[in-house]
Amino acid sequence: MSKPIVSVIVTTYNRKKYLKETIQSILNQTFSDFELIVVDNFSNYDFYQVIKEFNDLRIKPYQNKN
Repeated sequence: MSKPIVSVIVTTYNRKKYLKETIQSILNQTFSDFELIVVDNFSNYDFYQVIKEFNDLRIKPYQNKN
């Protein structure tokens, strides 16, 4: 797998619904040569599970620890 041309960065904290909508919107774009870096600031839900549900290797999740 080659390195993507574009990196998209999304930050989030306790916005599960909006995070899902945001990720889906990014994945729906016609341009597909990107990585999506999602940084969570230790939300109160299972952040990694939300990311896993998309089953897309372009998504790179990171979670800050409190």
